[in-house]
Amino acid sequence: MADEEGAEQGELAITRTGDRLRLAREAAGLSLADVATRTRITQRHLEAIEKSDFSELPGRTYVTGFARAYARAVDLPEAEIGAAVRRELEDDEYAARPAYEAYEPTDPARLPTARLTWTLVIVTALLASAYGVWRFLSIEPDEALIAAQNADAEASEAPATDAPAPRTGAAGTAQVAENAPVVLTGLSEVWIGFDDATGKTENWRTLDAGEVYQVPPAYIEQFTLRTSIPQALKVTVGGRDVGAIGPADTLVKGVSLKPSDLVARAEGSSGGAPAVPAPKR
Repeated sequence: MADEEGAEQGELAITRTGDRLRLAREAAGLSLADVATRTRITQRHLEAIEKSDFSELPGRTYVTGFARAYARAVDLPEAEIGAAVRRELEDDEYAARPAYEAYEPTDPARLPTARLTWTLVIVTALLASAYGVWRFLSIEPDEALIAAQNADAEASEAPATDAPAPRTGAAGTAQVAENAPVVLTGLSEVWIGFDDATGKTENWRTLDAGEVYQVPPAYIEQFTLRTSIPQALKVTVGGRDVGAIGPADTLVKGVSLKPSDLVARAEGSSGGAPAVPAPKR
């Protein structure tokens, strides 16, 4: 009887998806280092998943994809784990909302002040906006992108390298070395994606305000850039600012990342990428 009660208490203690993943790992005799090797996800991110401390991950778009990769490594159903993580994220958003307290109109002493009322309205609006942005960005990365996402999260902190100064041709248009570094800087939090030749987004990330990301050479050759908040993104080629890549609050896609194309855009000799109104979420 005591063993049954202990088992029931143990089951009740497992309330988060991170607990399930950790117990499955321990049952399989695996260490965090083993799981990191299998998934190519850093150990500190795996520890955050086990603790269900999703704020430690580089962005909310990574949470579900990392959890699904962890589930595959310990033979848990990845679809079920992914759904559970999404529910926990939604629960966390709901728990962060201020509690509602009913006031009795007949008791003037308990009526809320105008300042408190406006504060509650503003906080609720901010939470609703944050939830909408999260739902827009919570696209699960496929398995092939886990390693790229993890590497991007680490590489985004690396300083950009200096590029040779541009040369000026006879026609007056600035020339730039084809290997000049292309650097993206977030002026505020901004979502960016990289599309292949068919227009399919193969990778994406979120840049925080002030975060610097140097585009890998392979991306420059294979992908084009898209973003839904062009005014929040600064693009430089060899240290030169190419200016706005599209109208504010507009989904811009198909932006060539090749240095010569970006310089041509800055000189006004390119027609630019197609822009469509940003999707409402």
